[in-house]
Amino acid sequence: MMKKFLPTLVLPLCLTALGQAEAMTEAQVLERLSGVPVFTITDDKGAPLLATNKQAGDSQILLFFLNPNDAQSMLQQVQTTNPELGKKARVIVRSMNDAYRVIKENKDKKLSFQIVPSKSSLESARMLLTVNGKPPEKLPNIPVFFAVGNTSGQEGLLTIEQQGKQFVPFFFEQNDLKNMIDNAAKGQPNIAKNAKIQVANLFNVLDSMLTTDKNKPSPDVEKFTFIPSRAAYEWIIKNQNSTANSPSQK
Repeated sequence: MMKKFLPTLVLPLCLTALGQAEAMTEAQVLERLSGVPVFTITDDKGAPLLATNKQAGDSQILLFFLNPNDAQSMLQQVQTTNPELGKKARVIVRSMNDAYRVIKENKDKKLSFQIVPSKSSLESARMLLTVNGKPPEKLPNIPVFFAVGNTSGQEGLLTIEQQGKQFVPFFFEQNDLKNMIDNAAKGQPNIAKNAKIQVANLFNVLDSMLTTDKNKPSPDVEKFTFIPSRAAYEWIIKNQNSTANSPSQK
């Protein structure tokens, strides 16, 4: 089951001031990704179909797509280039936590992995970098979008409230975050109008949540949550009866 964070919900917004952080283990951090779906291609027995990485000596690569439409496009390519295999191929959904587990446990040096963000998220990230005067080489491998604001002289991260708890949401699509802010503006114009969307690299956010010998976790990491794209939600709802695997519920 998916965590019930829907980008179109009008959730109460507020600002959270930076406070003292709690230490988090790697397992706890990765568990935050259990509600984030990734999409991959398998055969009828569930074995993943591998792509060829020509830039790495024709080694094999397993792709996990954040956008189901990209996975569907890859499936169509398989069906065109190899009709016999294409008849058995399908798109399945896994949690990003599961994907990380597969990557971490892999011992085959000839096999690589890639989590593929959507083109729209990369373009949004590129535009934000340009607006903020940052060089394009700073483009995140996997962009996540969050908002900061300032009201009554207080600056902090924009949070949402659900069931009495506050969360700092990181969205995989900028438009989903923008839609949430626009909807919330109807009831909370002061906070919403001052909200500024920023972009970060998913891996940097995850690293900031960890406590190691070299760093301390960023404040409020215990409130961090990751919200998948609307496209991912809609695909899962549409295909839930035929999907064998789904992200686990936190």
